[in-house]
Amino acid sequence: MQFSARTTQAVKMSGCSEVKNKTPSEFPYSFAEDGRLCHKDTLKPYKFSFQLKDVQATMREHAALCGYISQHVYGILESEYNLIKEYLDKGSQSDATDPGFVYMSPGALENHGMLMVLIQDKGTIRCGVWSWKAIAHDGLEQGSQIPYIRWALGESCAVLLMNPNEGAMTPEEHVLKVWDQLLLNSTAEQIAVVAHGYGGLAFVHLLCCRLEEIQQRRCDVAFVDSSHSLWHQPLGPSGCEWIKVHSSTWVLSSKPKNRPVGSLKAGCRMMSAGTQCHETAPAVCMESIFRFFTKLMRPAVAPTPFGIVTRSRSLSTRKLSSTTDGNNNIS
Repeated sequence: MQFSARTTQAVKMSGCSEVKNKTPSEFPYSFAEDGRLCHKDTLKPYKFSFQLKDVQATMREHAALCGYISQHVYGILESEYNLIKEYLDKGSQSDATDPGFVYMSPGALENHGMLMVLIQDKGTIRCGVWSWKAIAHDGLEQGSQIPYIRWALGESCAVLLMNPNEGAMTPEEHVLKVWDQLLLNSTAEQIAVVAHGYGGLAFVHLLCCRLEEIQQRRCDVAFVDSSHSLWHQPLGPSGCEWIKVHSSTWVLSSKPKNRPVGSLKAGCRMMSAGTQCHETAPAVCMESIFRFFTKLMRPAVAPTPFGIVTRSRSLSTRKLSSTTDGNNNIS
């Protein structure tokens, strides 16, 4: 299901408004208990109605699907995981500019452990979603960010879900604003970022603009089929070194998951995502990403000094351990 850039942009500008004034009962599909989208009457899996000769009808179908999925996911974030919608400040921008919002777990910015930040791809994808296409065809477990949220909260981590496609700002502007307003002054020991597709480019843009601030924090990033380019984004030597040390990239590949993969994007560790599907890549390599962050969270163990134990050294150690104090107590 592919759309032209003009069609996708038009749907984005509409804000998925086709379903904003509709109730869920008016949408012919609903989510089953297993998280899959099925027709309410026939129970058949969702099938997109693509009309080649009617672009407007295709756009309405796209917008309706996007809007329904977004509202359903928002409901889960709020009711099942108690996430809070946080609106961004407009700041010095004109009142006509809508900066959008993010979702956070309660007390996310005051949490002293790990703060997991999720940044999705560009387009009509909203907060809590990796791919509405993957959700429509493969279910919430494959296309939404809910499995990441479930894992993070289960490990007593905080979560912040960016929303770069909502509001009037570009994804780059959104990510920069979230850093300045929220993440910069958070108390998290580690900020763990998962960036999918264009979300990776937006994060590298943040790195270009706020490198010194990020270097002062314990921040790591997992890129998933990312659109960023170290060749075309002015990161500089220090930024490239940061990427090399603090990131890992999972790329689409036919190789088994986590196998090293060579790439022209060399600059950090490149691993196979275990799939050639962009939409489901975050779900497929999720456990690998968790292991990556968990390993980085472990405190560094100081190396044990190596010494040669001789017979005389062993005897002297025994004598020292057998000394007595003034009360004839062995110390």
